[in-house]
Amino acid sequence: MTVTTHRRSKLNRLGFGDYLIPAFLIFLAMLILIPIWYVLTIALVPQHVFFQTRLLLYPTELTFENFAIVFNNPLFQSGLVNTVIVTIGTTIYSLVLNIAFAYVMLKPIPGRRFFWAFLVFTMFFSGGILPWFLMIVNLGLVNNLLVLILPHGISVFTVILMQSYIRTLPAECEEAARIDGAGDLRVLFSIILPLCKPMIATLALFAAVGGWNRWFEGMMFMQRTELWPLQLVLRNILANANLALEGLPHSARATSFSIGLQMAATITTMLPIICVYPFLQKYFVKGITLGGVKG
Repeated sequence: MTVTTHRRSKLNRLGFGDYLIPAFLIFLAMLILIPIWYVLTIALVPQHVFFQTRLLLYPTELTFENFAIVFNNPLFQSGLVNTVIVTIGTTIYSLVLNIAFAYVMLKPIPGRRFFWAFLVFTMFFSGGILPWFLMIVNLGLVNNLLVLILPHGISVFTVILMQSYIRTLPAECEEAARIDGAGDLRVLFSIILPLCKPMIATLALFAAVGGWNRWFEGMMFMQRTELWPLQLVLRNILANANLALEGLPHSARATSFSIGLQMAATITTMLPIICVYPFLQKYFVKGITLGGVKG
């Protein structure tokens, strides 16, 4: 009886804000989920259902013809492979550079202030797009997947997050390792990195999303279509969906339509990275929270 009474009194003390915040979060979630559901619904219905239904809330008739056309597109297949390579390469490359730089910049090395100021300077100023273009051309990265990876190694925001997280770790762990004779590399790999798993997962998610969504360098430097990243292929499908339908059998054109093809390509492009997020979500929240405690 006492526990029940306590729970009732606690519920009675809930204010307006206790209901407003969850309602607001649900509203934000609906703003995100409803467009995704609508895009998926359009991709799954045949042409006549889409044009005959004023408000399409759910697929009344299913067809996977739009997805079949997208998956059978050779440009989409090569773009998917290219983007997977770029995403994995960017993630590993970015983690190695950012973790190493963040750890080194915490040590009392000569010129640390200069290198740190030089890095922070790039947050506010850049050389401009023309020098960047000439540099990429002179490095011989035209028509090379490395152009989608190499320019995105170190991020100032990532380094700051990693440094902030390392500062939250108990100093006694490193001191004990030093007493046992461990060097900097041993401390990094045996002490720091195992304790930084939430932050590493967070940085990996940032790098993977950036690599998956990368398209601008592909548009600038990829003259061969088989080297296009997936996002550039998606842009091409959205711009030329009607051309993609030409040459298809009459049975396929009876169910497929340009808007459905565009929606199918959109869903197919964003689905993989959405599926990765739930597995890293618990680390993502912890990493961002602890990484922003100290600066």
